[in-house]
Amino acid sequence: MPLTVGAPFTIPGYKAMAPPDYTTECDATVYAADGVVAHPAFWLHYLSGPVGAYPDAEAAFEVPTADYHAMGAVLDDPERWPVISVRLDGEVWLRIVYRNIEDEAGLDFVEERPGRPAEVVTSVEGHGFTSAMTWAELLAAAALPDERLTWAQRLILMLPMLGQQELSEDAEKVVHRALEGIGATNRSALARVLLDALDWRTH
Repeated sequence: MPLTVGAPFTIPGYKAMAPPDYTTECDATVYAADGVVAHPAFWLHYLSGPVGAYPDAEAAFEVPTADYHAMGAVLDDPERWPVISVRLDGEVWLRIVYRNIEDEAGLDFVEERPGRPAEVVTSVEGHGFTSAMTWAELLAAAALPDERLTWAQRLILMLPMLGQQELSEDAEKVVHRALEGIGATNRSALARVLLDALDWRTH
């Protein structure tokens, strides 16, 4: 499957500085990149970077070096910010945007509701992030019907929104099952590291 991004679109209310002088704010142009979730290299990048589960994520996916770098070129493209869209309830969308601004790069989780300006509910930066979901909310959101993404893909994509909190006793088993669904090996170790990393990043 080729690594390409789709058509450009805007998320009403999600702002960026416009070229060429970058002094005027406008709705950011982003590019549909939902197809990247079919590639193991994406999950290696996603779990290593935003969540901080490297090197366990590397051990969980057999990704050739060339594929890893090709995926990085797509995800880190400063000219075409890739976005993965997760449908929530009704016409509500969660847009996961790679905000590729030099020296200010991050991952924005943007909630888009009809008739309202978009809201950045979580941003994952190099120094950490703010919790936007409880464990119960994450499970409920992951279980919503979706013709585009699997339950496992939805849960792992929204996992960085989970902050420090009391988790259910079966949380590690749930994450383990989701990791199996996206093709990860080394699942027990990676599930523990993911939950530990999410807790650590909120401090």
